[in-house]
Amino acid sequence: MPGSTQALSKEDLPLSTTISEQIPNSDWLAGRLETATAVLASLSACTIFLSIAVAQIFLGACLLTLLLSRKLLRFPTRLGFALLAFLGWSLLSLAFSPDIWESLPQARKLFVFLALVVAFNAYERQGQIRRTVQAVVLAGAASALYGLVQFARDYRQITSEGLPFYENYILHQITGFMSHWLTFGGQLLIVFLLAASAAIFGKLSGAMRWAAWIAAGLAALALLGAFTRGIWLGTAAGLAYLLIRFKPRSLWLLPTAALLLYALSPAWLQQRGLSILNTSTDSSNQSRVVMLWTGLNMIADNPWLGVGPQRTFTEFLHYKPAGMPLPTAWYGHLHNNYLQLAAERGIPCLLFWLWVLFEVFVLSLTLARSPSSEGRALGHAAVAITIGLMVAGLFEFNLGDSEIMMPYLFLIAAGFAWTRLGSAEHRPAEHRPEDSAPGPAAP
Repeated sequence: MPGSTQALSKEDLPLSTTISEQIPNSDWLAGRLETATAVLASLSACTIFLSIAVAQIFLGACLLTLLLSRKLLRFPTRLGFALLAFLGWSLLSLAFSPDIWESLPQARKLFVFLALVVAFNAYERQGQIRRTVQAVVLAGAASALYGLVQFARDYRQITSEGLPFYENYILHQITGFMSHWLTFGGQLLIVFLLAASAAIFGKLSGAMRWAAWIAAGLAALALLGAFTRGIWLGTAAGLAYLLIRFKPRSLWLLPTAALLLYALSPAWLQQRGLSILNTSTDSSNQSRVVMLWTGLNMIADNPWLGVGPQRTFTEFLHYKPAGMPLPTAWYGHLHNNYLQLAAERGIPCLLFWLWVLFEVFVLSLTLARSPSSEGRALGHAAVAITIGLMVAGLFEFNLGDSEIMMPYLFLIAAGFAWTRLGSAEHRPAEHRPEDSAPGPAAP
């Protein structure tokens, strides 16, 4: 199978494995541990659509087997520096939080970023990544299908009671296997753009291409049923990128499809679409205006370290502009990635996160130029999903949602691993790392 044009190994950052070096090993055990690591990584990536607890158990077990296998752990250097800066400033903000115990739960959420290191190092062959991505799409499609069953049940129940559907449904939308519709919507965005990229850029067989489009269709229908307006916009932005990279002239299909969808939609779906612009009676939209000004006040007063992780709720009323009404809404965070990061952890932390995203774009766009169709599909999917989550992140704090971040981090790292493995397969035998003692990676 052809690989990609640029080897990430030239920018790999070796990580310490001193613990595993103390453990006796053998070729047989090493092989079993490598297989177990790949299987556990795949299970973690797939079960996230069912249960965050189960997925994180598999992630922890995968990290353990990875260390026991005595592999030299590697990671793209520049992305690694950006990520360490972001995580380090997050911990610094936590250390100086006015209430460290209130902020402490955010430290546990940083565990999900290990998915990047695990997915980059867990696989030994590109075929393992291919099968894992297929399984992720299948798991996401199953979650979407379950969400559609939920929608059919809710619709029948509300209409059978003679109640107006829109006003009653927005009180509790479908959630799939997740606990909240915004979490469910974020996962559907990832699945839809991943499946669409595979169908557009991957040289799939007829059956596999149809399967990819079916998965994308299920995710799209479930997204509509989830009523997640900000995620609709993020998905549209990610899809626009895919269409531009496929055939720029095909971009007209997106607004045409949106207008056609609106014209053929039932009244309740049209109402949900128009509510995006409603700031007079929609309390969700009104509350985000209040959150914007409140968050800006927090940033102005605490520009370096913020008010402390997870403390925007505690400090909200103190910083809310006087005289501004408080619409009915949930104020546990500021419903905006950029505002939330700067308000709770300081402006430098936001800048470090933007640095992380910049490095993701650079590496993913490199992968998208791969001669391998599968590499191109993974690269374009990573860019599209990143764009989608960034746009959706203007309306929701999806960065703080582990059920969204884990599959996202896994998929982008799996794409980088695809490049690494493709380069290793095409490296002359006399220069392959298995033929010589492992040493530090080149800067």
